[in-house]
Amino acid sequence: MADEAKQENKSKKIPLIIAAVVLVIALAGAGGWWYFQQQAKSMVMAVDVEPQVPVAARVKKPVFLELKKFVVSVPGDDRLHYLMMEMSVMSYNQDELDKLQDFLPVIRNAVITLLSKQHYNDLTQLGVMEPLQIALRDKLRRVMNDMASSNGIDQVLITKMVIQ
Repeated sequence: MADEAKQENKSKKIPLIIAAVVLVIALAGAGGWWYFQQQAKSMVMAVDVEPQVPVAARVKKPVFLELKKFVVSVPGDDRLHYLMMEMSVMSYNQDELDKLQDFLPVIRNAVITLLSKQHYNDLTQLGVMEPLQIALRDKLRRVMNDMASSNGIDQVLITKMVIQ
């Protein structure tokens, strides 16, 4: 009878042992899943933190051509105003800037023509710099395309601008 009681106790313990083993395996699996999720998140964050650099910037160093002192009169509501501006043209190709320098009088004329068509109220608005830089870049690209079949201007940067 004692043997039967021991046998019965063993048979009752087997399901408990199996349940404990399954529970340990499940917890280990959940812990492993959580760990790998955290690793994946940290890797995604590390990738997102890297700055987005244009392909041309990774291949070549940008070169700049400084264009100094454009003084233009711009119309206002009641009188003429004066705009003084300096800018730099950026390219990833020195040959393109050399071409641009060959046509500097045409380039300066294009910039002055574009700026003189602007209105004083538009030039004094917040956020005018970026659209103005884009307009100047597009104008210079068109002029250089017409004059020398060149499209090597990547950016126009306004480095100084005063309006009176």
